[in-house]
Amino acid sequence: MTNELFSRLTDAQPRPLTPLAGVGRYTYTPRKALRRVLDHALDHLNQIDQWLVWQRDGVVPTPTDGWVGSSVTLPGDLLPLSSSDLDAWLWRVDQAVRLVQQRAHELTEAELDWQPPDGGWPLRRVLHHLARSERLYAASIDEALPGDDPTDRYEEACRRLDETLRTAVAAGEDASIVYAGLYGALQSREEVVDLMLAIESELLGPRDCDQTGFKP
Repeated sequence: MTNELFSRLTDAQPRPLTPLAGVGRYTYTPRKALRRVLDHALDHLNQIDQWLVWQRDGVVPTPTDGWVGSSVTLPGDLLPLSSSDLDAWLWRVDQAVRLVQQRAHELTEAELDWQPPDGGWPLRRVLHHLARSERLYAASIDEALPGDDPTDRYEEACRRLDETLRTAVAAGEDASIVYAGLYGALQSREEVVDLMLAIESELLGPRDCDQTGFKP
């Protein structure tokens, strides 16, 4: 699945995205997407081991060094991505994901659902988040909004949301369809839409919105 999702990354050019007014500049590139997926897999692979020791021996986990947040763009993220580069990245990503799968397969139901004393995520939710993050990073490049004009990109995003929501409503109540928030928590369809609209309202800012809180 990883190879399929990232197969067209060499077509994407590394360039900064033009932000809406009031929103910080955020650079997203093919190499950054790949790095983030690999970092996620390695970080959560380490987390599985630390959570098991925490559960068994009461040893509180220690955050690993080297983690770089999604808002940080490294110099190497801006380099072009050739086909051979992509093959090398995908090999590393696939190996890391395979190790996570093997490690997760060994976990018992009790280990998957053990609730950390600090109220953090059980490993089952961590693994769900990891799987969903891979698809989100790939889709952000493979299904990127077209063009350079912020208004055009915003209108296209609205169109896609409207189309997706209409399809979801037309499907009716279907137990096989689930709706997950930004961090993997299952929510209702209405809750997910409300969250997206709230984020939109914050990004646009009061000067760009009417009295209802949303852009006309």
